[in-house]
Amino acid sequence: MEHKKGWNPFMEENGIEIVSESAERTVLRVIPLKKHRNPYNMIHGGLLFTMIDCAAGITARADGNAYVTQNSYVNFLNNTDQEEEVLAETDVIRRGTTIVVVHVVVRTSDGKKLADAVVDMFRVTGMPDMRR
Repeated sequence: MEHKKGWNPFMEENGIEIVSESAERTVLRVIPLKKHRNPYNMIHGGLLFTMIDCAAGITARADGNAYVTQNSYVNFLNNTDQEEEVLAETDVIRRGTTIVVVHVVVRTSDGKKLADAVVDMFRVTGMPDMRR
């Protein structure tokens, strides 16, 4: 699904790109820059969480409805100071009529797992369609 440029300015500001998306699985990517790093030169947890939240939201909204984050549980497992691609990948645990539960894993391109999360997305009505 193609999105118009600027459909998510927060993702654009952080250099996060959509690799693929569907109602069952979404993949996002970013190459962390200096601005994405903490004082220890590791990837800032806020960037990892942003990838988690955006990936879960894109997956939830792929069914044509509007969703907002209701709850999230994140384990930050590892980190890296390397300049390498980072991917966030989702799988739907359960898609109900009002809640979508999404599992998100963030890892480096060589498979090192950085974070593991479960995000509950709540369906809302009366919101504009941001997909196009």
